[in-house]
Amino acid sequence: MLSIPEIASQIVNKALSETNDDSSRTVFVAGSKSVGKSTLLHSFLEKNEAPRETLVLEYSFGRKSVNKQSIDKSICHVWEYGGKLDVLKNTLTSVPVRGKYYCCVMVDLSKIKNIWNILETCIGAVKETYDGTGIEPELIIIGGKYDVFKNYDNEIKKIICTTMRSVSLATNSHLIFYSSKEPQLVKRARDMFYNIGFGAGFHAKEKNTNFAKPLVIPKGSDSWESIGVPQSSMDMIKARHLSRIAPEAEVTGDVTTARPKLTHPEPVLDALASAKYDELRSMESFDFSIGDYLKALD
Repeated sequence: MLSIPEIASQIVNKALSETNDDSSRTVFVAGSKSVGKSTLLHSFLEKNEAPRETLVLEYSFGRKSVNKQSIDKSICHVWEYGGKLDVLKNTLTSVPVRGKYYCCVMVDLSKIKNIWNILETCIGAVKETYDGTGIEPELIIIGGKYDVFKNYDNEIKKIICTTMRSVSLATNSHLIFYSSKEPQLVKRARDMFYNIGFGAGFHAKEKNTNFAKPLVIPKGSDSWESIGVPQSSMDMIKARHLSRIAPEAEVTGDVTTARPKLTHPEPVLDALASAKYDELRSMESFDFSIGDYLKALD
């Protein structure tokens, strides 16, 4: 039995059969919960409706004419993941890739104790999924909620920016800070998505490595000397970071399985979704892919 992401992929693949890789881009976004992924993507895709919570995986796309005289259009396929990060790898394997591929890891800068876990889990899932496959996604690390982070103590900001820059350099990733509440940063992030979706790729008019301001660092433009730390592996960066910022304590004990939150505008749809959820839970033949889906919902 196919999982919901696999069914979605089949539908999208059918629609994509009329396009080619030369005129396509694929963007996948994952990361911290409630950091503003949907808000940023809605801004990029010029959607007017208010974003709602992304439970597991959502697909959208944008089109742009190649030139004024041509009816040919380039298309950017956008995937947003909102499920549990420990099953992110299983979702990545179901996403069809068309053209240049960008994986964006969005980190909540306001929750400093969770930053390392988000970076390590998401980047690790991308590397594990695509190493040796011939698919080479370009990584972009986005630090969200900068409006909160900028008011933190300077020493904390310096530690976090050192970690973010180190991870970006070690993984050959782009790095950009963002806030939905600061128009300049909204425009910068929207322009970045436009460039990766329809332009020549990640582009920054102004580079910034000063921790007192929002970071903007294209891959290949930073150095260990500039960061002020010795050349480091991910394990070395992790040890240095966790020695200064202790991770959030894990919650232990019994975990009660919860149904998905009500997200539909009509109550009847919520009732149907709840019934289907219970049906999947009670199936005698419990498919592993369904288990992954329900795990991501919880």
